[in-house]
Amino acid sequence: MFNPKDPTFEPLTETEIAYAHTAWAYFATNTDPKTGLVPSVRNFKSMTMWDQGAYLLATVSAYQLGVISRDEASGRMLRAISSIMRLPLYKNALPNKAYNISTLDMTDYANRKTPDGIGWSALDIMRFMSGLLAVTDTFPELLPAAQNLLNNWDLPKLVEGGRFRGLAVRGTANGRYVQEGRIGYEQYAGRIGLKLGLPVKLASEYAPILRWQGYYGMNLPGDVRSLDSHGVDAVTTSEPFLLEALEFGWRDDAFAVASAVFDAQILRYNQTGQLTSLSEDHIKGPPYFSYNGVLVGNEPFISVTAKRVDVSDKRGLSTKGSFGWWALLRHPYTIELMKHLPPLQTKEGWYAGLFEADMSVNDILTLNTNAVVLEALHYKVFGPLVR
Repeated sequence: MFNPKDPTFEPLTETEIAYAHTAWAYFATNTDPKTGLVPSVRNFKSMTMWDQGAYLLATVSAYQLGVISRDEASGRMLRAISSIMRLPLYKNALPNKAYNISTLDMTDYANRKTPDGIGWSALDIMRFMSGLLAVTDTFPELLPAAQNLLNNWDLPKLVEGGRFRGLAVRGTANGRYVQEGRIGYEQYAGRIGLKLGLPVKLASEYAPILRWQGYYGMNLPGDVRSLDSHGVDAVTTSEPFLLEALEFGWRDDAFAVASAVFDAQILRYNQTGQLTSLSEDHIKGPPYFSYNGVLVGNEPFISVTAKRVDVSDKRGLSTKGSFGWWALLRHPYTIELMKHLPPLQTKEGWYAGLFEADMSVNDILTLNTNAVVLEALHYKVFGPLVR
């Protein structure tokens, strides 16, 4: 029997090789000819550092899987790093939250040029750093370029009191540092930060923030930080647990929480008959993005926007969530999830998923969906991307 904490690895089947080529098609068809960067969403020339980190991880995965050559992978990553080196930095310190991939201008999230920027995200920057760690592990010849890039970034500004902080330029927090990261996301970023030598041990740990909420005989993992105490409800969802394990492997505390997240989705399926694979995902049409939660604040199984507006009518079965759980656990339930994904393949990548309401296709093509598919397939063959 497959043991997730002591996994065995095996080659891809012919079908799975085709899955990898489908995922890489997103990058092959959407790379900007001017800069070599890749948009977060097809036909929307916007990027975040989170997504460019995913691009680096996808490229390493595609090379390792034999989808692209070493020369193509190395050339793509060097070009991406060179373009990122040219990005104007927020307050000349750290990358802005969003950029135009063609002009490299700082923008807002609607891709409107914003010369002064909109602050920085510590979580996004850590995701980029995960990609850079994978690149320099596999392509040591790119280490000087990576070092030159980071010489311009003031990474210590991301940390305060053992936790990550971002800088907000909107609302009541305008111009102020804000503690950044909730359950799963903070600990994933913390694991990356520790590898970089940042003093973020507190951020990497689950024990200080973990709470459990009873639900039909099982416990759902939540964050002790609430709307009342920290101004926003925490979302417990699959994404950060999958990313940490695919990129760095399982650790005991993360595995315990992630297992509860996975088990909760099986429980919902058993209760309702609705196949459940919850993550954060882009949506075709309004509200354009949602967090599909096992727990949001104290509410089980709702979906919300970044502003925590309930959009559960748009809840979806996630392509990347399904691939991630399948690669990491090889559980019979994940095999059932995978049976529903082949229709989501296109010539330009994998669609984001299926809407639960009628199992219609969420026909949006995104960088992160296709990157996580490649990471998952890489894990099946080789294990974690960063050793």
